[in-house]
Order: sequence, then structure tokens, then C-alpha cells
Amino acid sequence: MKPLLQQGSTEQDAVRDLQASLNKAVNPSPNLTVDGDFGPATHAAVKSFQTQASLTIDGVVGKYTWSALMLACQVASQVQQTAQSQQDSNTAQKALADIARNYLGARETGNNLAGDDMRMMEIFAADTIPGDGYPWCAAFVSLCVQKLLDDNGNYQHVHAPREASVHRFLTQWAEANDCLVFEPDNQAHTPNRGDIVVFTFSHIGIVDAVNDDGVVTIEGNTNEAGSREGIMVAEKQRSMNVIKRFIRLPIAANQ
Repeated sequence: MKPLLQQGSTEQDAVRDLQASLNKAVNPSPNLTVDGDFGPATHAAVKSFQTQASLTIDGVVGKYTWSALMLACQVASQVQQTAQSQQDSNTAQKALADIARNYLGARETGNNLAGDDMRMMEIFAADTIPGDGYPWCAAFVSLCVQKLLDDNGNYQHVHAPREASVHRFLTQWAEANDCLVFEPDNQAHTPNRGDIVVFTFSHIGIVDAVNDDGVVTIEGNTNEAGSREGIMVAEKQRSMNVIKRFIRLPIAANQ
């Protein structure tokens, strides 16, 4: 059981515990020195917390203040963990766009053939269809996600896609891996760099930037005109009215 504490209390270990807890639970943090001295600053921080928690404001730390303080610390820790997890996810998400940029300019020889371009060979090897000779926009996105998962241990719960089909990428892989899938006009979510983008014309790419005109994407099997039957990996400006869904990898789980 926690001891009753008030200004002048000499239980230094308990006071240090109190000071550390107040630094975590009070908003804004009082930034107390954790020194075991229950002086005026700690007394003021206790009263601030009691005000925040709708307790009797007397500066005395009894069982009700201790109980509320421990609960507030648990909540603060959960919020911090969620924020850190989201930050880790955002960093990894942006890394997906960085990976995609490494393939800009990769070009087939025509008729969906890899030729001797090593990057094209990588792309065609990323799905379950042997060889080349088929539309490869989904294979390109599969390859980029595979490389992201290989480089980021926080995504061990996500299975690497090996899709040649845009439809399967959206309806099967994204759902099976608990990805966030949302439409362009979704009020709760907006596209970010590193999101996967599925178009209305059976095509798929990766968001590289968001701007007033829509999104800048990196796409495989496209061309200067923005076709889904092109010959290269290229960066394109796309308006929201040609986008069907965005796919976002689930928040990375710290291992």
C-alpha cells in the first residue's frame, strides 16, 4: 500500500515514485526533479493533478489520489505506446515509397517482357506467375512491399504479397493482413506517402506525395500518358477521381 504523503514527508522512495508519476500524468508535465523532496513544487503538482482528476484539492496524496494517479499513468503509457507505434508505422510507410523510387526508369522491352533489365527481372519474380509476358503493375507493388517487410522487423505479422492481380491485392491480400482500406472521399482518413493506391481502371501503384491536385504515384507497367499497359516504372500525377481505394499497412507491432 502506498503511504500517505504531503509537503514535508520524508519517505524519499515513495516521494520519488510520486514525482515520477506526476511528471507522466499531469498535463502539461510539471517536470519535477525526482529527488525525493516533497517541497512546494511537488505540492503544487499534486494539487494540479487533483484538479485534473476532479479530486479534493488539498495537496495531500492519500489512497484516492494514489489510485487516480496510477490509473492516469497507465493511460499515459498506453497513449505514448500508441503514438510511438504510429510513428514507427509512418516511418515504415514512407520507406515503401523510397523503395519504389529505386525502380523509377525500369523498362521492359515491349509486350511485357523483362529483357535483360535486372530490375524488371526482380519485378516479374515477385509474384506467383513464372516468367514474364503479362501486365506487371501488381507484381511491382508486391516486390516493393516484400522488400519493406524484409527490411522492417516490426511487420513480421504481415504476409508478403505475391500478387499479379490488382483485384486479389485489394480483396484478398489487404483483407487477410488487416490493412486499412479506404476510399478517396473518406472523412476519417487521408492518403499518405507510402500508401498503396488502387485505381478505377484495374491498375495499382504507390503514393509518393500528396498535393492539391491529388496524389503523385510511382507505378509499374505505365507510360508518359499514364496507361496501365505501358512499358516502365514511372512517377505520375493522379487525380482523386481515378482512385478506387487506398491501402495502408497495419500499424507495425513492436516485437
